[in-house]
Amino acid sequence: MAPTPDELEDLVLSARYGDLEDVQAFADTYDWELAAGARDDRGNSALHMACGNGHVDVLKLILAHVPSSALPALLAAKNDAGSPAVHWAVLNNHVACVQALVDAGGIQVLKQTNAAGRDAFAEALFAGEGKEEVAGWIEGYIWKIEGDDNEVRMTAGEVGEEEVPSRDEEGESELVDDVVEKAAELRV
Repeated sequence: MAPTPDELEDLVLSARYGDLEDVQAFADTYDWELAAGARDDRGNSALHMACGNGHVDVLKLILAHVPSSALPALLAAKNDAGSPAVHWAVLNNHVACVQALVDAGGIQVLKQTNAAGRDAFAEALFAGEGKEEVAGWIEGYIWKIEGDDNEVRMTAGEVGEEEVPSRDEEGESELVDDVVEKAAELRV
């Protein structure tokens, strides 16, 4: 037996309000793949609602039980406005939800773009004040995975492609001296 449209709507609302027991009851009655496919009239999934409202317990429950074959499509699903669930977590500064999504789907979750063409990090920056925590977490995660293309990493005693600036007795770097010198030449 398939759920009625009202039952599907109730599931999405349960995720919105953080009602873990109702989400579990729906999935026990039907199955987790149907839970993953439920959408409201604006195309929002239970993941969108859990992420947008910071209900990481509901989010983790869904992510843990959705069949692995359905998980990539669920993580990539966009609502009618063109936003994936991760963007809702970002817009509302729910770092734990972003982390749970990334744990389930990897860095690809952060690379998804919305209708405006922004990925999760760009969305955090665009959203502005109050999103520093989530933007910082995303930036740190991406750096940990991909590194910085412009940086040559060196460990103690190694020499990379670029010369390491030397330091004088006071700990000043030649690089700092160069920057100060160039700044003095600027006219405002």
